[in-house]
Amino acid sequence: MTRLVYLLGAALAAGVLAAPAVAQAPVNPFPGKKVDVFLYADTVNGSRPKGAPARPIGCTQTSYYKRGEQLVFRVWGNEAATGDVLSTANVRYAYVKIPGQPNIKFNWGAHGTAPNRVWFWTAAFDIPADYPLGVMAYRIVFKTEAGKFGIFDPSTLPEPSRLTINP
Repeated sequence: MTRLVYLLGAALAAGVLAAPAVAQAPVNPFPGKKVDVFLYADTVNGSRPKGAPARPIGCTQTSYYKRGEQLVFRVWGNEAATGDVLSTANVRYAYVKIPGQPNIKFNWGAHGTAPNRVWFWTAAFDIPADYPLGVMAYRIVFKTEAGKFGIFDPSTLPEPSRLTINP
């Protein structure tokens, strides 16, 4: 009987000590915020403007650019409710907003050659010679014909993951 009391007491003590740890466990973030438009965005180096330093291979994914180079934003997307691919048939407008620069319109088109041709959105930005060095702020905005928005703002990403302009 004494042994049973000790076991029950130990179990009760373990439960009391574990309770604060359970109460402080992180909250499950799912299902999360509802989105209407899914976007995948990346950046590649473009065909360089005249006089810019040569890049090794065109359309290479990178997040580091130099002044004078051409940065190309690429986007693929879908409407969440229908699964439809974002294209000129269902997008009212799409642009990149870079502070201090005019908005850059996205263009929808085919890239590559058959049978490897794919369709996606692109917007090119020739980085001015006096563009500020460091992490580059930008925002990608899509609005569908149904009035739904897809917005990508990388400002919440850690700095090593963001676009950086180097000398």
